Amino acid sequence: SKAIWLVRSGRVKEAPSDLASVLHSNRAFARIKLKEWAKAEEDCTAALSLNAKNMKAVYRRALARTELQKTEAALQDVELVLKELPDPQSNKEAAELKQRLEERL
Repeated sequence: SKAIWLVRSGRVKEAPSDLASVLHSNRAFARIKLKEWAKAEEDCTAALSLNAKNMKAVYRRALARTELQKTEAALQDVELVLKELPDPQSNKEAAELKQRLEERL
């Protein structure tokens, strides 16, 4: 949280342009571990507003949305991950999540 504040306030000079997105995504991961699903979803959405190509944030948002029972939205996220990362090694967990979500529908 403090790192996000430092980047947003401009106190960190010469930070990579996607740093704020990565920081939001990392905080979302911590919130997922704490089972703070709604806050994790918010952080992922914030990360994606800064960098729409942050596939970790998309996947993490799918995880949070799954737990929030937002099945269709989670499925859209996980399908985007599978489309953008077609390598089976990189998306094994996403493919498994997609299967679980489709079983819910």
